[in-house]
Amino acid sequence: MRLDDFKNLTQFMSTKSLIFVNHNATMIPISDVDYIDNSPNIKLIVGSKPLSLSQLETRILHLSTATELFTHDLKPIYGFHLNLEHTIPYIILK
Repeated sequence: MRLDDFKNLTQFMSTKSLIFVNHNATMIPISDVDYIDNSPNIKLIVGSKPLSLSQLETRILHLSTATELFTHDLKPIYGFHLNLEHTIPYIILK
């Protein structure tokens, strides 16, 4: 998923939404982003506490809109879905 697509699709969502990735039918919190070596693209770093949409937007603010998002194990992100079962919405990348 390109950053401009992600930004366009999430622009009206709550900035408090939490970011997860769907990995083997498990929701894993995304805690940071990192550059992929020798590439303009970024990978999502997993951790114990998820970033909010606002925090993620701050980290990707100055990146090219053509930058692509990849999972921690370098699989491309194709989209996301929302989980509204929690007080704060979850954005689950897949």
